[in-house]
Amino acid sequence: MSAETVHPSLVVIGTAGHVDHGKTSLVRALTGIDTDRLKEEQERELSIDLGFAYFDLPDGTRAGIVDVPGHERFIKNMLAGASGLDVVLLVIAADEGVMPQTQEHLDIVSLLGVQAGLIVLTKADLVDEEWLELVAEQVREAVRGTLFEAAPLVTTSAATREGYDELIAELTRVLQGVRRHDPRGPLRLPVDRVFTMPGFGTVITGPLIRGTIGVGDTVAILPRGEQVRVRGLQVHGAEVPRAAAAQRLAVNLARVSTAEVQRGDVLAAPGTLRPSYLLDARLRLLGHAPRELGNRERVRVHHGTAAVLARAKLLDRDVLRPGEDALVQLMLEAPLAAARDDRFVIRTYSPMLTVGGGTIIDPAARRRRRYDREGLARLARHEARDTAAQAADWVRQRAAKPFRSGDLARELQLDAPEAEELLAQLVAEDRVRDLGEGRAVATVAADELGRQVLGAVESFHREQPLQPAMPKHLLQTATGRPSEYLLDYVLAELAAAGAVQVGGDGVRLGGHEVALTAAQQQVLGGLLAHALREPFAPPTREELLRKAGGSREAAELLELALRQGDLVALGEYVFHREALARARQLVAEHVREHGPFTVAEFRDIVGSTRKYVVPLLEYLDRTGFTRRRGDLRTVAEE
Repeated sequence: MSAETVHPSLVVIGTAGHVDHGKTSLVRALTGIDTDRLKEEQERELSIDLGFAYFDLPDGTRAGIVDVPGHERFIKNMLAGASGLDVVLLVIAADEGVMPQTQEHLDIVSLLGVQAGLIVLTKADLVDEEWLELVAEQVREAVRGTLFEAAPLVTTSAATREGYDELIAELTRVLQGVRRHDPRGPLRLPVDRVFTMPGFGTVITGPLIRGTIGVGDTVAILPRGEQVRVRGLQVHGAEVPRAAAAQRLAVNLARVSTAEVQRGDVLAAPGTLRPSYLLDARLRLLGHAPRELGNRERVRVHHGTAAVLARAKLLDRDVLRPGEDALVQLMLEAPLAAARDDRFVIRTYSPMLTVGGGTIIDPAARRRRRYDREGLARLARHEARDTAAQAADWVRQRAAKPFRSGDLARELQLDAPEAEELLAQLVAEDRVRDLGEGRAVATVAADELGRQVLGAVESFHREQPLQPAMPKHLLQTATGRPSEYLLDYVLAELAAAGAVQVGGDGVRLGGHEVALTAAQQQVLGGLLAHALREPFAPPTREELLRKAGGSREAAELLELALRQGDLVALGEYVFHREALARARQLVAEHVREHGPFTVAEFRDIVGSTRKYVVPLLEYLDRTGFTRRRGDLRTVAEE
């Protein structure tokens, strides 16, 4: 992708603070845009849902602003807007100071791991200097221990525009230290709004928190999984062909209704995220949470723009006390499409209070047992981002199920190059085996299958001493039906080591040959002698077996003679190999002396009848010894 096709980088700024503390007025003063777009919001002068605006900083950076509601009833909307923010403006009215939703918004911003923040005291025109100093001290006390502890504090007034130049200067300075979102890797965009635009159809908006997206791309709507095409893109009203991470986008989706996508959904590159009902996580309970959290207590999980009810299973304790953190498994009542290291917030079921949050360790977890020492150790390695050890754990858990680097990328939330590099490392360390064609399997699984193969073939030789090799389909069944390419890989490895031989008849141990007892040799000799007694009027299979006593062993010896070529079944009749050699000799002599021959002449040559000579002649034709021209035959070499 060329740099020209990607819209210039943006930063996303969010507001936080108590209701009626001037967040929307602050945004309007900075951008000239009224983010109270709903009629009810305008009538009540109260932000209910998310509002969006943008403006350009002096250094040319375009800043998008997400204005969130402050009323406690709309905290869920505030949480949806906090997804993908680079900087947060903590807005506090100078005439009221820190209020209940100030604290809750402060908790949410801290739990979500926003990188940077500024404190904005609004409505400065309503108070005197002494009061401003008292409020500033109160604010500094309230933000102690948070990302705002060392943040700049700017005093403003929307009525007089006091402090706005200073605010813009501080914003510009703070943004210089913000870590930009990574445009590499798979697309991910949490949906925060869905609406219909006349003439265009369904449009969704949200922050592009990873990757890039372009017009014409196919994207998946998760957790439902439907794949749709991107019809158009806008960044703050400007159409763009492609956009990169850190931008707020409006995405026009083709052939999807507004009923098929909703806030909380995620647009993702197909096959990169797996919606799950189970999330492994590190959960921290706020120090000022009103009470402890019990095992399997019902909570509300806010992740990205989604809110889902869940039960928090405590994996290493019975209760989580305020100020503590623990490993948990969140058992969701609806699936979430999450990624490793995503932040989340939990609120109590009733009454709805923000009490904690944390980081997702495994976004597509398996059901875990509590107090499982080995499982907790694996989860700790996962949390510590020991990627190689985590990958080794994962491939061991897959046992004999092969995988590709793409599976590794999805499981560990890696970019494709990272996954390929990790797979190469695992192969070099002999933790996995390269099966070819992009497939790999755990080394322990391949080695175990090798042992199973040797054991199965050895047992077959012992139980079927007259069979020269174990048919491959029986071997596959005996070893638990591994994939064919894994079995082929293991057989090739064993054959290269001389442990087995692989042929058209199956698999035998290296150097194995059928060994007959004296009694078996006598029975086999009788079968061969009976077939040769009248070489050109041979017996049928049934006649041969009756002559040998009709036992199972006689049948196996007959099959052995057929496999070795001592006997040849032509139709229902069984010819001795010497009879076939004699027939070739007689035909060659006749052609040299008399030329081509008919079926009737061949019957006289060998002194037999038509029912025997027709299958015999067809055999000579099929094996290329004779060539037929009409009713005549001749030797092919002539």
